[in-house]
Amino acid sequence: MDNNPKSDYHEYEHQPAAFTPSENLTDMATAERPHHRPPEHHSFYPQTPPPPPPPTRVAPPQDPIPNPPAPQSMVPQPVVKVLSPRGVEYVFMTIALVTGAIGLASALLAVVNGNYSFSVLYFPLALLLVSVPVFSWLFLRLKQAELLDPAARLDASKRRSTQFIQISSFVVCFFTLIGFLATIFAKLSGSYSGSIMKVILDVLVILVVAGGVLFYYWRDEHRLS
Repeated sequence: MDNNPKSDYHEYEHQPAAFTPSENLTDMATAERPHHRPPEHHSFYPQTPPPPPPPTRVAPPQDPIPNPPAPQSMVPQPVVKVLSPRGVEYVFMTIALVTGAIGLASALLAVVNGNYSFSVLYFPLALLLVSVPVFSWLFLRLKQAELLDPAARLDASKRRSTQFIQISSFVVCFFTLIGFLATIFAKLSGSYSGSIMKVILDVLVILVVAGGVLFYYWRDEHRLS
């Protein structure tokens, strides 16, 4: 056995130590992690508890605010259809025209069928004596107004009156023709024993009066449009 201490030192110095990575890393992490404890604060004064929070006040329910009234300009207004001043005169003329046409057709039908007595013609004559002068005066007055102001021809009230006359005249002519054909068929079948010539004259009277009115206003309406 060698007593030289120097040799022992070298042997110990060069001896490799066993190294376990997992254990050394765990020890290093544990050694480097400091244990910090929060500092303790000691107060020598008596601590008062914090004041309680103020009570929460619940607001009473309020009525809903009503909608503000709409401006006057936005409030819908009812539309009232009225006739113009000239339109009223056109209505008067229409009434006089229809009355005169009825009186004329009634008088002609009585004459065609051989009724010449005054007891039959007095009512048609009364209609003609009242309606013809009124219609003539209104017709001339309105025609003069249309010549002075051409825009009056397009008055809406006038158009309504003339269209009413056209529709009425067309309905009369339409059903007169239907009645005439029905009478012809009844005559052919033997169920009608009257004079077919008087029927034809009656139909002609109605078509001349009602058809003449329809033709005049139809032409005037399309001439303006």
